[in-house]
Amino acid sequence: MKQSIIQFTVATVLLVTNVQSQPFSSQIPLVPAQKPWSQWMADSIISRGDALRVKPNTMTSTVFKHGMFQLALERLTQQVPNEHSKALYFDYLQRSVEAELGADGLRYYNVEHTHIIDDLLLGHGLLYLHEELGDEKYLRAAKQLRQSLDTQPRTAEGMYWYRADTSTPDLEYPNTPDQAFVEQIYMFAPFLTRYTNLVDIGNATAAYDDVLRQFELFSDHCEHQDTHLWAQGYDDTKRKPWADPVTGATPEIWGRANGWMTMALVDTLELLPVSHRSDLWIRLHTLYVDLAKAAAKAIDPDTGAWWQVMSWPGRKGNFIESSASGMFVYSLYKGLRLGYIEDAEDQAAIQHSAAKGFQGLIDQFVVYEPHGTLGFNGTVQVRGLGGNFSYEVSKLFRERAEFASTDIDFFQFYIDGTIAYNDLEGATAFLFAAIEHELAEGKGL
Repeated sequence: MKQSIIQFTVATVLLVTNVQSQPFSSQIPLVPAQKPWSQWMADSIISRGDALRVKPNTMTSTVFKHGMFQLALERLTQQVPNEHSKALYFDYLQRSVEAELGADGLRYYNVEHTHIIDDLLLGHGLLYLHEELGDEKYLRAAKQLRQSLDTQPRTAEGMYWYRADTSTPDLEYPNTPDQAFVEQIYMFAPFLTRYTNLVDIGNATAAYDDVLRQFELFSDHCEHQDTHLWAQGYDDTKRKPWADPVTGATPEIWGRANGWMTMALVDTLELLPVSHRSDLWIRLHTLYVDLAKAAAKAIDPDTGAWWQVMSWPGRKGNFIESSASGMFVYSLYKGLRLGYIEDAEDQAAIQHSAAKGFQGLIDQFVVYEPHGTLGFNGTVQVRGLGGNFSYEVSKLFRERAEFASTDIDFFQFYIDGTIAYNDLEGATAFLFAAIEHELAEGKGL
């Protein structure tokens, strides 16, 4: 999967295309011996102009990837010692955020009708820029995202639906009534916690209780208590073709869903203020430790990566997948750094898997491109349970979609996903992992 390593000694000037397709020069040379992995990957993503564009007249269905990269740039901006690099990352972060803004807040965003949990990941960049620049337009847009939760439909127990958008019907990503997907917790929980800390501390108890309730409901319905790995989705009606008729959950374990959950837990734990680190914090801490230990155990010893379908390691057709691997490495390193892994044996096992996993990312997925940038391979495209799931399944099995979940080969469904090169989701997961690896190694950024 990886190309031969090419050593580059000539400085490379990166050209970036902004929203108006005008050139943007980073003026940062790419020299492996002098540049940490985190900055090398960030500069490479910037060179491709990623996270600067939206679909005309609509919020893009992959806008969460922009928010994810904005969050990575925020972390780099706060941690790199070089002022020139710091300014570059801040400027690009601002450009990326501005690409999502219109005159009255987020582009094409209707608070009353737009309820797409993925969009909340844009909130981190908005809150950060408001803190740094004091411009109310960023806070206004962040409030739009927060207010959307007030009318986000929920299941009878209180789980947020993944998507309920009545503003611009999207045939590719239709609504998901009574359905919740594990990946949504990363979009929602850290943002709501951060927003509450900065803007709405008067409603902290209600907000933090809601965060805990969402994690608990996902644990009730999606966590496998024998392995502490999580199913991707839950259907409250138990009638969707992917839902187990008894549990309502998907029957297999998808790697990236568990990567999202691990990141959601460790990031939310970090954001919860000390004053609220009581029963809520302890419960989330337990969920994180259980999942971190399970993830560390699940690493493939031969490749140092994690399987696309974690319930079938090594099965014919299964493959190691890069975005989940990056998410796990990030989450394991971060939990160690923040002191969340208390048992000495657990610390050793998780440290071993994190270090092995980071080397696995480099060995299996990083590509050294001829012009001096890094590429990133092995990221599976979305295996969504909403949207075109019924269509995808019927196409895959040449059957109608209205059949029982027991008739669906979910292993085949998950391994049938397209593998993308330089997908922003996967590349940013590597960037997250690299930042934490460098902190763990004491190398600085």
